[in-house]
Amino acid sequence: MKTYDFNSFLLKNNIHVFTLDDAARILAKDKHYSAIFLARDKRIKKAIRGIYYTPEASIYEIATSIISPSYVSLISALRFYNLTEQIPNTVYVVSKKQHKGIEVNGTKIEFLKIKPSLMYGYAKVDDAFVADPEKAVVDMLYLGRFEEYALEVIESGKLNYEKLAKYAELSGSKKIIKTVKKVNLT
Repeated sequence: MKTYDFNSFLLKNNIHVFTLDDAARILAKDKHYSAIFLARDKRIKKAIRGIYYTPEASIYEIATSIISPSYVSLISALRFYNLTEQIPNTVYVVSKKQHKGIEVNGTKIEFLKIKPSLMYGYAKVDDAFVADPEKAVVDMLYLGRFEEYALEVIESGKLNYEKLAKYAELSGSKKIIKTVKKVNLT
């Protein structure tokens, strides 16, 4: 298969992020050959060892392809939904596994570990897994990151308070439950 054919296959099948194993299957070659093929392809970039992306991939799609399961959260998710004017230079990804941060196209991706029981409240949106705004707020309060923006978005009235209260309950944190109730009363 030629480079043009490989890239056409990816475009036709809407594949923006893929593994070395995926490339080997598409090319019908071994991993060693596939790695060399990908290294020579000027359109394809390497995110980390074994994971590649095309120019069509969003930073969110790349970020949530590094670890599975994972999802974009915190201030990055609020920005995704245009619920904050802050423009973070880091994409925050939540997972039940630890991973060191990486940089892709000048954007930092930071991975934050949470308990497996807190892996809820996210969905696939535009080829990336992203927390619901209410879950992003709960994650911010749980992890103690960007709490002032979490309180700001709660007070804005732009969230579904019932969903926020449910997610706060699911977190099992009395502090988060109390914070959510207190902000709603004001």
